[in-house]
Amino acid sequence: MRIRHTAFPFVRMRAPEDLRAVLVRHGKVRRIAKDACLVSAGGFYPNVGVVVDGLLSKSFEVRNSKEAAMGLIPADAMFGETWLMSRRASNLAVHALRDTILIEVPHDCIEGLMRSNPQLFRRFLDQFILDIETDFEGLATLVARPPEDCLRVLLKIFIVRERVEPENDWYLVPVNLNHQEISRVVYATPLTVNRIFLAWKKQGLYTRKGNRRFVRQDLLFDISDWKNEEFLVVEPKVGGDRVDGVPQLSAV
Repeated sequence: MRIRHTAFPFVRMRAPEDLRAVLVRHGKVRRIAKDACLVSAGGFYPNVGVVVDGLLSKSFEVRNSKEAAMGLIPADAMFGETWLMSRRASNLAVHALRDTILIEVPHDCIEGLMRSNPQLFRRFLDQFILDIETDFEGLATLVARPPEDCLRVLLKIFIVRERVEPENDWYLVPVNLNHQEISRVVYATPLTVNRIFLAWKKQGLYTRKGNRRFVRQDLLFDISDWKNEEFLVVEPKVGGDRVDGVPQLSAV
């Protein structure tokens, strides 16, 4: 039996609807153009934000190096809690990978809401810790797994997060990243990413139509599972993780 983790590596999970509603009620809308820098490395972000639409990247940049480990903040995910909790700048940079719409709430407002409502404080704290666990899980995955497995994990996260249903044993990968973007998440070169995709294609596990990627269920079997009460639970009917010989996405 595989371990079912709580936090995704690499990709922020959706914040609960009640917390998103609080941010929407008290926040202001901001639009960020693709490739714009929202927070520079060593800078300070004075808000807690939630992504309404689009995609942000977060990276810990290394001085005198072109490399930067990158994570992803998709729609409905929160960010900014590290600056709220520490009240100091960090080496974390945030950029827009796509045109993005945010809702931002200043730190002082969030702190006031949490002081006046202990239950809300607990809810925010739980989510903040879960988001930080995403960074820990991402680092652990990079250390423990080869690039091919890291890429399998990343693709499965997209499919699980967006609740994609298979069609004829194939899943559409709902988030389209280019090889350069993928390489920064799984911390490999774009050439390595390309070689992995070509190997999967020869094995009949991957195909591409235009800018849409598709993977077979078999590619997602026996990798990582996640549990979260907000996600649909897909349980095998018989035989462990297989139903009638076809691998299933385990409970998430």
